[in-house]
Amino acid sequence: MHKSEVIATCLVNSNFANNIKSGEVNIQNIFHDEFPNHNFHDWNTNIPDKTAENIIKNVGRASKIDVKSFIDKLWG
Repeated sequence: MHKSEVIATCLVNSNFANNIKSGEVNIQNIFHDEFPNHNFHDWNTNIPDKTAENIIKNVGRASKIDVKSFIDKLWG
């Protein structure tokens, strides 16, 4: 699962996005605004399924999701 899909899934689960695709578009826009000197596609790599599942489970139905911080935490 790509990093943007993990974040988008969290956004959908918390009702901040209508679907995964629109969530991913929003994430890409935020990425370009907040990290203009970096390449979205270089950042948006696959992460292990188990890691993705754990992130999604731990975020649950959050009342707030800071996408910039989320991007930053998944940078590695």
